Amino acid sequence: MRLPLLTALLILAPMAVFGGDRYRVDFSRLADTISVTACFEGAAPRYLYRHEQAGEFTQSVRIKGEKVDLPSRYGRIRLPPLPPDSCIDWQVNLGSAADANQRLATRIEGGFLTSGNLWFWRDNDRRTLTIEVVLPDNLSISTPWQRTTGSQRLTFSPSPTSAEWTSRIAIGSFAIQRVEAPGTHLRLAALGNLTKEQRRKFAAWIGESASSVASVYGEFPHPETQVLVVPIGPRGKAVPFARVVRGGGGAIECFVNETRPLDEFREDWTATHELSHLMLPFISRDDRWLSEGLASYYQNILRARDGRLTEEQAWRKLNSGFERGRDATRHGESLASATRSGWNSTMRVYWSGAAILLKADTRLRALSEGRQSLDTALADFYRCCFETDRSWSARELFGRLDELTGRSVFTELYQHHVPGGSFPDTRRTFEFLGLEQVAGSVRLDAE
Repeated sequence: MRLPLLTALLILAPMAVFGGDRYRVDFSRLADTISVTACFEGAAPRYLYRHEQAGEFTQSVRIKGEKVDLPSRYGRIRLPPLPPDSCIDWQVNLGSAADANQRLATRIEGGFLTSGNLWFWRDNDRRTLTIEVVLPDNLSISTPWQRTTGSQRLTFSPSPTSAEWTSRIAIGSFAIQRVEAPGTHLRLAALGNLTKEQRRKFAAWIGESASSVASVYGEFPHPETQVLVVPIGPRGKAVPFARVVRGGGGAIECFVNETRPLDEFREDWTATHELSHLMLPFISRDDRWLSEGLASYYQNILRARDGRLTEEQAWRKLNSGFERGRDATRHGESLASATRSGWNSTMRVYWSGAAILLKADTRLRALSEGRQSLDTALADFYRCCFETDRSWSARELFGRLDELTGRSVFTELYQHHVPGGSFPDTRRTFEFLGLEQVAGSVRLDAE
């Protein structure tokens, strides 16, 4: 007989900050040149960090109006000794960057989509920053930064994340759509020459996915998340590529086939996966199995909960992922080693993490008679300890979850599976949940 447990499985307000370092960012009439002035409160930082190729497109750097040539290595610029409250200016050619390197900058309607660290250079000491942006008429800017209150100007305050964390910033002819989600709203910028119907389609898709993710905590875990939708024309599927971005605030970037109908976007897992990443703070890249595993697990569980998948479809998709993970597992290679080895181990990494979290979810529910779950553990973590401006290790986060649940479920699973050389065995978990494995797939026990 199938247990009821099977079905069960299935905001911070912006702050007005006007102290600290002050940046002014001016875009030229065609938005192809950016002039930045950074004025530091008190002692200047020793270093500013930028993309390691940014120097190729930097037209000038000046201190007190005098052009200077500052030493730079691996994207780190060393500043000379400066008196308190000093300023530094630089100018970057976006047009040249877009012509030479589309990873740094890409032309869009009326402007550019850029990597923030091409022109937004900052220290790595988490100093308080306020950024005033001056745009040409009729252009908009999409950033991960929070808009400050109490100012009539276009002024932002970035989250104090590491300077090594990238961001994506768009300047062009687009509207910023407000997409409601429980506890907050998301700021959607759908770029390019799109119709009103296409923009409504993307807002509906993102809104549904964000609301589904918000159901775990009762609210969406990041305030005013930036969402970039980048049309790339006809492709084989609705969303060929997407990613989460963390620098300066929470964000996701989706490259889409804008010609596909809404139904195909609703059926696609990508937005739910990327937004699910924001349920956790940044996890160390050495523990990518945890961040990708959580997103892979919830991309199916949440879509079953909100009706985009049937219960059986969700379990089949999870099982199919586990099979791909097993097939990609090299005998004797630990999950920790596979994670560090790079993208060649993607299936092993993603689906091992998802399997570990399925086991944790099931075990918590069984031990607590349904009072605890992965949902409740993560929600407790969100309420007490959700620090998004630093990197967490999987061991550290799992230890905190055990403290919050009063159990050792997460640490035991970590010790068993992360150093281990085999894919997590989910057969007993499936049997406990009333799932029958048949011919490489699963089906619900009808009894």
